[in-house]
Amino acid sequence: MNDWHEAEQHIERAHDLYERGRWDEAESELRQALALNPYQAEWHFNLGLTLEAAGRFGDAAVAFQDAFRNGADDASTAVAIGVNLMQAESQADAVDEAMTWFERASSIDPDAVEPYLHRIAAYARQQNHEQAEVMFYLGQQIDPECGELYAALAESLLARSLHDKAVWCLREASRIDPTLPRVQARLAEAYAATGRMERARQLYLRELRQDPGDIDTLLDLGDLLVEMGRDAEAGEKFRRVLEIEPDNADAHFALGDLAERQGNQDEA
Repeated sequence: MNDWHEAEQHIERAHDLYERGRWDEAESELRQALALNPYQAEWHFNLGLTLEAAGRFGDAAVAFQDAFRNGADDASTAVAIGVNLMQAESQADAVDEAMTWFERASSIDPDAVEPYLHRIAAYARQQNHEQAEVMFYLGQQIDPECGELYAALAESLLARSLHDKAVWCLREASRIDPTLPRVQARLAEAYAATGRMERARQLYLRELRQDPGDIDTLLDLGDLLVEMGRDAEAGEKFRRVLEIEPDNADAHFALGDLAERQGNQDEA
């Protein structure tokens, strides 16, 4: 068996293992293939996807950089590098390095909106909110009807406690694309911050109708219900989280806090 055929077999096994969520084994197969042929950009990219799925963002960024160096020098690869650097946060200048990759992605494909979404997030992370707004308007020049741009800017506005403006942005995001992940939940958070609790509750429920098992939304709704004095309903949401993820520390803590508030020391 020649090296190329052996490498292809490793790649086929890696694909199957990836589809089954067996990240460590998929990584091993990909690395064995790359040991036989280290110049395949697609294999480096697949390794990046596998490591990203496993939550190893720093390693994923390295793999995507290898893909970029070996020929996958397109905007999507540059964005993938930046996104994983942002998530890894393994070094003090990670956001600055990520920004250079997002800028490179914009240079490679000036008509791509996605780099601007991440540049908004990166500037917001640096608390440079004025520049985040500049990125929003630059992105709008490319696609004025991009709901993700409004959702990204809303995160910057929420960080500054500009809740009414965040509500407006998230409503626009929802109008343009109602299927955006957690857009209703983020809108609910903004409404809750302005004291509109019942409206927030309804929006959390709308989000859960789209994704009944979303743990973050269940936890957020539970916290809101506690704030509204609806402890029994809050407890139901926290217990639902534990049905999905039995070891969820936030849900355990919230239920313990509820029990203590209600005087149930044994349960607490």
